[in-house]
Amino acid sequence: MYTMKKQFTAAGRGSRLSLAQITIFREQVQAHFPGTEIQTVVRETQGDMDLSTPLHLVEGKDFFTKDIQEALRSGEADFAVHSMKDVSSMDFFNSSHYAVIDREDPRDVAVFNDNVLLKLQQGEEIVIGTSSPRRSQMAASFLRRALPHDAGKMTKVTAVPVRGNVDARLQQLTDGAYDGIILAAAGMNRLLRYEPSAAPVRRLLQGKRYMVLPLFECPPAAGQGAIVVETDRDNSAAVALLRALEKPRLRAALLQERRYAEQYGYGCSRAFGVFHLDTPHLSFTYASGNDREGQAFTEWSSDQALPDPGGRRLFSAAEYRHAFFSCRLLDKDIDESREAFFVASRNAVHAPRVIHALQGKRVWAAGTQTWLALAEKGIWVEGCADGLGIETILPTLQSPLVQITPEAMQIITHEAGAARWTAEGWHAAGTYRLVPQVDSALAQIIRGADILFWISYRQYEQYRDAVKPGATHACLPGKTAALLAAEGITPVVFPGIKAFKQWQQEQAQTPAPAGV
Repeated sequence: MYTMKKQFTAAGRGSRLSLAQITIFREQVQAHFPGTEIQTVVRETQGDMDLSTPLHLVEGKDFFTKDIQEALRSGEADFAVHSMKDVSSMDFFNSSHYAVIDREDPRDVAVFNDNVLLKLQQGEEIVIGTSSPRRSQMAASFLRRALPHDAGKMTKVTAVPVRGNVDARLQQLTDGAYDGIILAAAGMNRLLRYEPSAAPVRRLLQGKRYMVLPLFECPPAAGQGAIVVETDRDNSAAVALLRALEKPRLRAALLQERRYAEQYGYGCSRAFGVFHLDTPHLSFTYASGNDREGQAFTEWSSDQALPDPGGRRLFSAAEYRHAFFSCRLLDKDIDESREAFFVASRNAVHAPRVIHALQGKRVWAAGTQTWLALAEKGIWVEGCADGLGIETILPTLQSPLVQITPEAMQIITHEAGAARWTAEGWHAAGTYRLVPQVDSALAQIIRGADILFWISYRQYEQYRDAVKPGATHACLPGKTAALLAAEGITPVVFPGIKAFKQWQQEQAQTPAPAGV
């Protein structure tokens, strides 16, 4: 173990965010090697000096990292500290040793001036500041549907360029240059944890509204939220130090994202995004957007082997979702003393008094479809769990930016679901009841199926006696996967319904083997 050298230098940009990232590196070093000092070397990069060139015109040129890396090569610094999403090529680290030391929430966040509500009510255009083609296309498209609006009338959202560090962009927003801006949630959280910037950033956020954008609809740039530190391979003491800080699982996740970036483009300059996520039942990488020729695509990979249909019959509950249950709306109130609410289904919010109450509360949704349904009721939604389960967003909810504790939140769902949530220690309210619909024809289809895809545990629960022994079960991550596992079933887990349907379509297009 390294015990000799006690002083090192680390190069980074002069922005508060870069200094915050160097501080994270310093704290990790000192936790592993007490008494070791990391001195900061500030390098102004081309990206800091040139605030006029659109970012998409400098793709692949390491606009924010080249000058920092040169400080390493010249011997001015032992380490170079980068935001991984700014590193724009696979061979960037060919002559160096590196370690991914930290990763924050990879999501984007849209921050709005408070008068956006009045502009929405008056049907005015909403101007969003972002210099990223990815955000301009994907996030702006989502916001048109996700901002509160009357049913059938989407909001007009226009994306315009903005440059500068996070502080400068927030100041431009405060000054009224934009109605909203899109930033990385990771940068916001790090600035709010970094003492020199916490108070100024908190002041700039006063009176603001925000939306944490969903991963599947608005996937981030490869490596977003990750800090990478590199050193020269010949600097043995620095290499030994980085090896002690290496996080193999985190590095593997980032390499998965960068393999897609190698194919489709690095940084925010491409209209495509990618993320890797480890959930309790599935580790997967998901990429979506436009390729280099401008064609839309969606690709994903996971650590699970997908079933081989091989002539086997497939049943998808997504195609029969209205055949399982009818909804009996209950005259139940929510606990308005709660600060925040997690809406598990669009069916859970129907009573006018509940809708009115939620319009003045902090609201999160289980997935984007629930989010969009709430938006049509005039409810501001701060974010969602992407259908992956509330457990996957607990770090987001408790982050410095969001600051919602589980104790402050009530889950709004169906009656039986509320009972399960309550048993697990959550505050929950059941505002509707799922009434099973007996369908002998559906039961017959299920009996003949070899592979069954469920979109809720209640669907399986209702027809479990009809499932043939040895059948393969598939579902989404989150509560359904957990409840099936509790039944002794090991389901095949798909990241989302879109991913399942893509696989289903690919299987339908694959010719059956001879003789089948």
